[in-house]
Formats: sequence, structure tokens, C-alpha cells
Amino acid sequence: MKKEAVQINILHILNDGFKASLVLFLPSIAKEFAISLTKIGFLGSAVNSLDIILALPASHLATKIGGKKILFGTVFFWAGGFLLLGIAQNYLFIIPAFIVAGIGFGAFHPVAFALVSRMFEKGTRGKQLGNFTALGDLGRVGLASLVTIIIVYVGWRNTSILISFLLFLIGFYFLYLSKKELPILEEKESSEVISYKNMMKNKNFMLSSLSFCMDSLASSSLFVFIPFLLLQRHVPYIFLGALTSTFFIGNMFGKVLLGRLVDIFGNTNVFIISEIFMAIFIIILSNSTWLPLIIFSSVILGVFTKGTVPVLTTMVSESFEHQKGIEKAFGLNALFVGVASTSAPFLLGFLSDKFGIITAFHFSAGFALIATIPALLLRKHS
Repeated sequence: MKKEAVQINILHILNDGFKASLVLFLPSIAKEFAISLTKIGFLGSAVNSLDIILALPASHLATKIGGKKILFGTVFFWAGGFLLLGIAQNYLFIIPAFIVAGIGFGAFHPVAFALVSRMFEKGTRGKQLGNFTALGDLGRVGLASLVTIIIVYVGWRNTSILISFLLFLIGFYFLYLSKKELPILEEKESSEVISYKNMMKNKNFMLSSLSFCMDSLASSSLFVFIPFLLLQRHVPYIFLGALTSTFFIGNMFGKVLLGRLVDIFGNTNVFIISEIFMAIFIIILSNSTWLPLIIFSSVILGVFTKGTVPVLTTMVSESFEHQKGIEKAFGLNALFVGVASTSAPFLLGFLSDKFGIITAFHFSAGFALIATIPALLLRKHS
């Protein structure tokens, strides 16, 4: 079991790291091909939209052929995408490169979350999911920084081909390992595969998903708008990078910490307290003008925005404890949350234009508090 968990954690570092790295090629691509920002935006949207589009198909296929094979297969899509990018001669060739890579990135998370959830029992699941999600952040920071340095020295094309070659080697290695099927407590699962109809009727699952969606509305776009908020609060521009870094540090720490607290106090209790603290610190951050308090609030807010991901994941997992086909449940949940996350920046932007950015942040705090209502019902129902 430990061996399989290590493999999935390594793949998570690679998935999140190279997905973050892909957008770092865009400035060089735009310069070489004289591409407009509208076309650049389309490439980013194409990759992100595949997270929603592939959530159900990937998780459904995982129930048929095994989630581990899906994850190993995603490596070849990453590799193929970077290869196509490296040899692209114009914008029309870059589009399929991003789409091919995006297929691999989009199929990864719902399947990976299901596998990690099934590998560990309830008493240790929070800790393991916390570690798993934090490692994704490590990939985003570490690999993205390394790729940027390589691009500077060898150029974006050579970097892309080099990444492709490395990923093909990794893919073939994991393909060799896939001959051994992942042992995920098969003897404890029911023989009947979960149907989508049963998922929609499962009150615990729907309440968990509703909390997940409201949490996404509250937190997923904060990072985009925090710099604008801070500038309006007259924070010097030079401090923005440091403040956003503290937010990321809080993200990683929060996932590890809250995941462990789930195993001690239970997921609904941890989630409810986290959302209340998130709301409080959104209000503090949006109204404070004292720099030390702003920095402190950024760290704490980072803890409770992304730190709730492993907490909510355990809530979804426990809705179908020891049932076959849990990948489908994570796929459906990923679809719901993906729509909410995609809507959040548009919603917060609209509210900012309509009422001002400070009031928009107050709305985000309200969404965080609303997210506790399904969790309270879930705790009562469980």
C-alpha cells in the first residue's frame, strides 16, 4: 500500500508541476508568433475547461479498467503535449499541443483523489489526503521555478522537447509498474458499482458536494483579486509578491494541518470551524490597512482557503465508504466543483465592478458561512 501511495504522490507532483509550467511557455510563444492576448487566453481556458469536461469520462473509465492505469496513461498525454509544443510552427499547432496536455491534466485529479481515499482507512485518510494535496503545491512551486530557469538558458522549444523526453521515460517506467494492480481493499467493497442516479439520491454526497461548491465560490478566486484589494488598501506594489507567497505557504501548511485534524476531530467539525475562520480573515484582510496584520491575515487565509480540500475530500469519500466505483463519485463531484470554481472569478469580478472590491470580498465571506450549512446538516444526518 505504501508503495502505491508513493507512486501516486510522485505523479501528483509531476501533474501539478508541469500543468503550472505549461503557462510559463506562453510569454515566449506569444513573442515568437506575435499572438494576441485573446488567443493566449483561449489556450489557458482550453486547458482549464478540460478539468470539467473530463471529470466524468475519466472517472467512469477508471471504474472499467482501473484508476492506476488511467493515472499512468496521463503521463503520455503530458509528454505528447509538450512534444507537439516543442515542434509547433504556428498558433494552429500550439492549440492541439495544449489540448493533448490538457487531457492528461484534466483526467488526473478525480481519479487520483479516489485512489488515495480508497487506499487508507477513515482514521488516517485525512492525514494522507493532506499530504497528497500539499505535494501538488510543491510541484507547482518547485517544478515551475525550475522550468523557468531552463527556458532562459536553452529556449522554450528545447525545454519543451526535453520535458517531453523525460515524461516519456517516466511514462514507460510507470507502465511497467502497472502490471501489478493496485490493492485497494477489494474484499470490503460491495459488488454493485455506484450509479449516477444513486449518487444524486445520496444525501451525504449531495450535502458534501454543496459544501464543496460553496467553499469554491468563497475561496477559489481570492488569489486573483487579492493584489487588486491590497493596492486599493495602499499596500506598496513591491510587497505584492511577498504577500502572495505567504498566501501559498499558508495553502501548503493548511492542507497538511487540516488533514491531520480531520483524523482527530472529524471532517464536518474541522470544515465548519475552517469556514468560520475563513470568513473572519477575509473581513480582516479586506478592511485592514496595517501591513503586519495584512501579512498575518494572508497566511491564515491561505491555511483555510485551500486547506479545506482534503477535509472536503474525506466528506465525499465517506459518502460511499467501501462501495465499488467511487471514482465516479469523485468525477461527479469534480464536475460540480469545476463549474463553481470557473464561475467564481466572473462572479467576484462582477461584484467588484458593481459594489466595489471590498464589498465583493464581504460576499466571499458570506459564501464561506453559507458553506457551513450543508456541513451542519451532514453532521446531523450522519
